[in-house]
Amino acid sequence: MQSLNEFDRDVWILLITRGIRSFSAAILSVCFTIYMSKLGATTVQLGMMFTGMALFAAVRSLGEGLIADRFGRKPVLLLTSILMTVGGLIFAVSHDLRLLTVSAIIFNVGRMIPYTPAEQAMLTEKVSSENRTTAFSVNSFIGTMAGVFGSFAAILPDILQGRGVVELASYQPLFIIFAMSGLVSTLSFLMITETYQNNIEDESVDEELITVDEKWILSRWSLVLALDVIGGSFIMNFTSYWFYVKFGVGLGEIGTLFGLSRVIAAGSYYLGLKMAKGVGTIRATVLSRVPVVIINILTPLTPTYAIVAYMRGFMSLFSMIDVPLRQSYLMGVIKSKRKASAAGIVAVVSRFTAAGAPMLSGDIMQFISIDLPFFLAAGFQLASASLMYLIFKDVKPPDEK
Repeated sequence: MQSLNEFDRDVWILLITRGIRSFSAAILSVCFTIYMSKLGATTVQLGMMFTGMALFAAVRSLGEGLIADRFGRKPVLLLTSILMTVGGLIFAVSHDLRLLTVSAIIFNVGRMIPYTPAEQAMLTEKVSSENRTTAFSVNSFIGTMAGVFGSFAAILPDILQGRGVVELASYQPLFIIFAMSGLVSTLSFLMITETYQNNIEDESVDEELITVDEKWILSRWSLVLALDVIGGSFIMNFTSYWFYVKFGVGLGEIGTLFGLSRVIAAGSYYLGLKMAKGVGTIRATVLSRVPVVIINILTPLTPTYAIVAYMRGFMSLFSMIDVPLRQSYLMGVIKSKRKASAAGIVAVVSRFTAAGAPMLSGDIMQFISIDLPFFLAAGFQLASASLMYLIFKDVKPPDEK
């Protein structure tokens, strides 16, 4: 609570807009794949689309990081929120599958909103080193709790259809909500004070504490995260579709499961924060991946939706713990003026590496097995956690020294 009291207005703007965008993105995370399939997209086409989204998002992340370190964080924040608004509006007015596929790739519609390099850098610059991990954990908590309500709101198409609205038209309000979230974020970002130029020479980390070359850190950290992202990419965009096909459950049940899972995940951030303070960021991150790997292996072997739902809900207690911890860790071991570029480089390497996973997953689901991607995901996630511990267990950010 003392840390929260130290957050200034700009920090709260970053946190609240994160929640607003996460709410609308969570709705689409439940409905998007199903909606595109109703427009005629096959799993192969969906996989190719998600691969294109990952590749373009990687290029965007690198560009955003470099621009943020050159011209400041605020212009990049405004650009990303404007693109979100445009993408939502296109989906709200069109049913053309080709146009929507291209729009999804360019405007990043249908995926959970990534934490951009500019946001990571600005949030780091506006809090003390001691409060950095807390700030990232609070940010993830707010985003996840907003995602809870977004997941529950995914039942809106079913409600509208029950009142006589045509099936495809019943999805349109979801994209309007997405566009409005981008617009509200844009207006909010206009109020933020750009502090980058004032802080660029103000290194909060003493040079003598940086004992490992930054290029060495970035190359190996990118490898570790790439393996984890590859694993997640095999199933992330197809989880709701897998439930829909495997067990025949509707949007209401899937949205409820996703919502409850996010409630559990929101509480896990406090657990992760305590673990990081107790055993260190790297050990806490690695320990949190073990249950995730086990449950991803067990999921396709489980015969009923109810059991799978309970298992996935339990997994949520650990599945998102590592997100704020990894973000905070990277920001802690990189010099302040390179933070946005570092985040962009890590993002571009991991996303480019993982870009083929959705396309491969779509092919596997259509021609081999709908369950195999879960085993592949578990294998890559286990490899990532193992390498993270072996390489980084002795590389500590200044606040852990």
